[in-house]
Amino acid sequence: MSVILVRKEFVGDATFDKLKLWVIPVTTKFEERSHIFNLLVDTGAQRTVIDTTVSKIIGLKVDSESVEGIGVTGKERYFSAKVNLEIGSISFLDQNVLVGSLPGICSRYEISGILGADVLQLLYLKIDYPKKLLEIERLTTYY
Repeated sequence: MSVILVRKEFVGDATFDKLKLWVIPVTTKFEERSHIFNLLVDTGAQRTVIDTTVSKIIGLKVDSESVEGIGVTGKERYFSAKVNLEIGSISFLDQNVLVGSLPGICSRYEISGILGADVLQLLYLKIDYPKKLLEIERLTTYY
C-alpha cells in the first residue's frame, strides 16, 4: 500500500531527454541548513551519493573512515554521513549517504548527487518515457 505520490514532469535539458536521464530536485537538510540539489535517479547505483560540494554548503559532518566505491567512471573514496532528504512531500530522516567527488559530467550538468537503491527500494517508481513523466510513491510496507 502506498500513500504519498510525487509527480515530476520532465522539462529539463535536451541532453537528459536524449540520454533518458531523470534528474530530480531533492532537498537536503542538516541541522538548521537546507538546500535543494539535483540528484540523478540511478536504479543501478547501490548507494546514494552526494558530492563534497553539497556537504560543504550544508555543513554536513562526515565520518573519518572511508570506503572505496567502484562505478562506471572508476574508483573513488567515499565518507559516510547522515542527512535528511526530501523528495517532494516524501521525507527520509537520518538517511545514511556517501559523500565524495562525482564524475566531471555531473558538475557539467549541475548534478549534485546520485539517488541510489538504498533510497529507491523504499519507493515505488513509475517511469513513463513517452509522456516524460516520473511518479514516485513511498511504500508503507517493505519487502
